[in-house]
Amino acid sequence: MFSWGRSTPEAARLVDAGIQLDMDTLLKQAELSEALLSLLSQGLLGPLQGHRSGPQKGSGLDFSELAHYQPGDDVRHLDWKLSSRKQSPYVRHFQEEKEQCFDIVVDQRIDMLFGSQGESKAVVAARLAAQIGWRAIQQGDPCACSVVSVSGVYRGTSSRRLNHWFDSLAVLLEKNQQLQVSAEPQAESFCQCLEEMVQSRYRGHHVYLIGDFSGLEYPELRNECLQLLSALARHNSVRLLFVFDELEYRFPSLGFLPISDGVHHAEMNSSAPDLAPALKEAFDQRLKPLQQLAMDEPNIQLLAFDGFMRHREDLL
Repeated sequence: MFSWGRSTPEAARLVDAGIQLDMDTLLKQAELSEALLSLLSQGLLGPLQGHRSGPQKGSGLDFSELAHYQPGDDVRHLDWKLSSRKQSPYVRHFQEEKEQCFDIVVDQRIDMLFGSQGESKAVVAARLAAQIGWRAIQQGDPCACSVVSVSGVYRGTSSRRLNHWFDSLAVLLEKNQQLQVSAEPQAESFCQCLEEMVQSRYRGHHVYLIGDFSGLEYPELRNECLQLLSALARHNSVRLLFVFDELEYRFPSLGFLPISDGVHHAEMNSSAPDLAPALKEAFDQRLKPLQQLAMDEPNIQLLAFDGFMRHREDLL
């Protein structure tokens, strides 16, 4: 049974600052942004193409049309009344309903607890995941939401039931609220989640990986993650939703800037000569391999989102 927890004054301050989530934020994502969802579904391979009902003639539940009998049609679908009236054989055709399976992986590791404009990367990633999940549930499709967090990997169970989706939202909220500046980095956990998905032998799923892809700065982890992403994309449609903060991309030289985790406050010297190049290098080490992968793999598409949850096509 899901539990939404209780709000405290401290938690409310973190939510107001855009640093952490509350359940109201996740529930409001059910008011779907059609522009965003159209963007997230463009170009996907498999069942998401076109209408939910596929063109294949079969014995599905959805009636399609009445047509003249053709050699090879299933005689069990003859419409005897119409055939008798028209003095010519007619058969009923049906469209086969194709189930869409959604798998969402949300990064809630410590590197996601950062934001200079809009909301933190962790909040943006969670909101994107909720939008996708709500669409799946409202369509009646099974959805699994997994969370990579400071405490490890939570693997969600695929289900189309609303109470199971509420359970997933509760877990996402819990993992988000565990984010603290004192938490240890979990660089390997994202690859661990990918490996579990590859071993599960998914076929025809729509996979959304949402986060800042921290860990790709390390060559060994980068190679492993890219190989796993390629393996996952062989039989599935894969969306990489790269969430970033503007300061990672373009760091200004403005002297001392205030920083806070919502509770503690400090200052950093933005004019330090090594700071901006180091941030940009780490940013490029995460983004550029994903750009190349998306160019090489037809089943992979890369999208970038900033702290205002805006699609940043200019970044790619």
